Amino acid sequence: MTNQLLMPDPSVDPRLLGNLRRARLEIEELGLQLDEVLAKFDEEIRQQRLKRIQQSLNLADKQPLSS
Repeated sequence: MTNQLLMPDPSVDPRLLGNLRRARLEIEELGLQLDEVLAKFDEEIRQQRLKRIQQSLNLADKQPLSS
């Protein structure tokens, strides 16, 4: 048994680098898609909160004032 490290063939380097670059870009794309989904969820939550506040205000307007 030898402890000598095997060096990959240098002709493979450009292909491996290309694959790594592509993988990085795909991950970046996925991150942007996730950001978009999160932004849509945030907007939905804001709309729900606004609707609840407006409903509460409408109920408060209908209740008689107590002195």
